[in-house]
Amino acid sequence: MSVHVMTLQNRPKFVLRRSVKSLVVSTLFSSMTLYPAGESVAQQIKSVTVGVVERETIRDHVAVVGTLIAKEEIRVNALLGGKEVRSILVEVGAVVSKGQPLAVLDVEGVNLLLERNSVQLTRAAYAVAQEQSRVDVAAVTERETRKVVERSRSLVGKGAVSQQLLDEHENAFSRARSQLELAHQSLMLAEADRKLIERERAEISLTIERSTVRATEAGLVLSRNARVGAMTSSSGDPLFIVAKDGLIEMEASVSESSFVRLKEGMQAQVIVPGIDLPVQGRLRLSAAQIDPATRMGTVRLELDQSKALVPGAFVHGRIEIGQRSNVTVPATAIRSQNGGASVFVVEDGRAILRSVTLGSPTGSAIEVLTGVEEGEIVVNKSGSFLKSDEQIHAVPAPGSTAQNLSSLEVEGSVAQ
Repeated sequence: MSVHVMTLQNRPKFVLRRSVKSLVVSTLFSSMTLYPAGESVAQQIKSVTVGVVERETIRDHVAVVGTLIAKEEIRVNALLGGKEVRSILVEVGAVVSKGQPLAVLDVEGVNLLLERNSVQLTRAAYAVAQEQSRVDVAAVTERETRKVVERSRSLVGKGAVSQQLLDEHENAFSRARSQLELAHQSLMLAEADRKLIERERAEISLTIERSTVRATEAGLVLSRNARVGAMTSSSGDPLFIVAKDGLIEMEASVSESSFVRLKEGMQAQVIVPGIDLPVQGRLRLSAAQIDPATRMGTVRLELDQSKALVPGAFVHGRIEIGQRSNVTVPATAIRSQNGGASVFVVEDGRAILRSVTLGSPTGSAIEVLTGVEEGEIVVNKSGSFLKSDEQIHAVPAPGSTAQNLSSLEVEGSVAQ
């Protein structure tokens, strides 16, 4: 069986024209697929949002965590020991004024002593009045006998009065004078007895007054240990603890390295549960020494809105210890890879990947210690879609300074 092989030379012309036409159509179709109509190679360049490296004020902070406590706790104790608590007048959370009654102790026996003292005081007053009357009578007698003696002495020389009568008058005067002196002494004893009874009454009244437990300072009642029926002890736990003037502050512990950098008066911000905005404060007090066991130092922060804070709440914040000026870039511009950081810097329309050394975060930006200079243009959002030395279309970020971006060819406004 013979096979006829058709070569290009001996192929019919109509077959050749059909093959060439098919090749042209296939080539055109492939070209249309790779480069859609109306799209050029230049239009394949990525558009990215860029911004200017700016200089900002960088504030150094020390982070702190701690608890809200009373600025000054007032311990209210019973001034009478061994007395039963009869009633409680306030509860935890109450705002009290200075001298306000908080609890009442049972002093029924003392009230009986007060009644008995009243009777004794009445008797003492009567005794004083009686002795005073005796003094008055004795004084009159003493004056009369003195006059008689003086008259008798003037008449005895004339013979009008005998010596015997003069002696009798002088004896009567001596007795009257002695009785007056005795009456004065009795009056002094009666007055001393009355003063003693009055002093006892004052002590009884003081005991009754102390049976009412009062707030020694105005403030907020933090705790109540008093229980109805319990016996008091002047040396035991306080019946109440009051935050003086209701002032609350933060007590925090900081590391040794941070503690030595703190000074009183430094500004602080504290995040408090239930309050939307940070609470402003100041460093009021630092401990005199660092705990040798924990290597931590204790500080106290005086806070604004103190009366709106709840003691015992766990809070955190930061203390501003200084500030400096340095350049920053958006946090989204940082590309982390292999333990290092880098940013894309725009140079001659191309994104150049450059290593940087980072400093402190400042909200949505990060301080850059080395790697970029103020005024340079960086890609705001770094990502794997970009490669170093890749040509880009730079789109200014909202708020960028136009004069800093004037050298860029910016097209569009859509960020990648």
